[in-house]
Amino acid sequence: MASLSAVNINKGQVGQSTIGTSDAISGMIIGAIAPVSFALDTPISVLTMKEVENLGITQKFDDDNKINVYRHILEFYRNAGEGTELHLMLVDKATSMSEMCEVKAKTLLASAKGKVKQIAIAVNLPSGANITMLDGIPKNVHDAISKAQLLADWGFKFNMPLQVFLEGYAFGGNVTTALNLRDIPGLKAPKVSVFIGQDFNYAKTRDEAARKFADVGTLLGVCSKARVNQDVGNNELFNLTDEASKVWIEPGLSSHEINADVFEELQVLENKGYLFGIEYTGIAGVRINNDHTCTPIIVDANNSTNEHTIAYGRVHDKAVRSLRTAYLPSVKTDWPVDPKTGKLTPGVVVALEDIGDKVFGDMIKRGEISYGKTIVGKDSDLLVEKTLQISYKIVPKGNIDEINGTINLKTKS
Repeated sequence: MASLSAVNINKGQVGQSTIGTSDAISGMIIGAIAPVSFALDTPISVLTMKEVENLGITQKFDDDNKINVYRHILEFYRNAGEGTELHLMLVDKATSMSEMCEVKAKTLLASAKGKVKQIAIAVNLPSGANITMLDGIPKNVHDAISKAQLLADWGFKFNMPLQVFLEGYAFGGNVTTALNLRDIPGLKAPKVSVFIGQDFNYAKTRDEAARKFADVGTLLGVCSKARVNQDVGNNELFNLTDEASKVWIEPGLSSHEINADVFEELQVLENKGYLFGIEYTGIAGVRINNDHTCTPIIVDANNSTNEHTIAYGRVHDKAVRSLRTAYLPSVKTDWPVDPKTGKLTPGVVVALEDIGDKVFGDMIKRGEISYGKTIVGKDSDLLVEKTLQISYKIVPKGNIDEINGTINLKTKS
């Protein structure tokens, strides 16, 4: 009997999302005072500025206490967008940035169950605090770079890789003596970035030490909004300026100098790997200058490169997280081996490589990488060692840092 409906079309089942919606989840630790609603050292999670304000963190909270807490969170949400998951912890103002990285951040990351992909560390100095300088930046920031890298290493060990952004407050102003973040003696910190930019017009409304803050919440918000492969300085996508609310109209440095007054020195800061806001002739608004991390650029004899940009680090982290999730169901499963050699059969090798290759295929579809390949070790011993040996190759997306060209006037075409 034929169906009188003639054509039957049923709704199919929707599988797991391949859109990287969790890439935006961020963390923030700020030296401050406790609001009335929660105690210091208490990890909390928020999704909107309304939730933040309901906790008693408002512009008045900042103004009354001469601090920048609301400011950092507001800048995060202005750029990341409402509804973005933010894990927040306020700690005592006397807490060093190193201690925030060594102790407080681990508590926050564990509380967030490893979901945080990027974290900002910010300070509010006690009134009258003396700032000890080292290599042109506060010793507090200088010492925290290595601790921030150790935090990232710890996160990677426990399957929660992340980027760390340090507030480069109170920049010394001397670019010649400033620490070269791309060549720190005895240290490579590819997961760490230092932001020394500030919205100058907002900064000049602040009192005392709060005036020499750096808008690290801005960087965190832009990174949260960006896809993992995108440079946080993307000129097309990430304009920091909001003319209506008069935000980021005049970019400056945390030395509390406007860019225009140190214009010729900005290239040196760029070369040394600092992040800040910059204006380009020919395009309105302010952008982040680049996506540097605190490491030299390395390319080895096998054409492998290090995570010398935030984007490279985020792509690598996403691949690691995704591959782990993809292969976890295969742990403790059994596979046939060649009865003569005890090694993997060609069919098993292909099946196991397909798991990783599907991860890379999804990343390619989302435009996050150019190429990815899984290579299963054919001699993996699943009988005694019971260990599957796998290696991976990733070719990231290319990036245009600058364009060099020539132009001439011609009398004929």
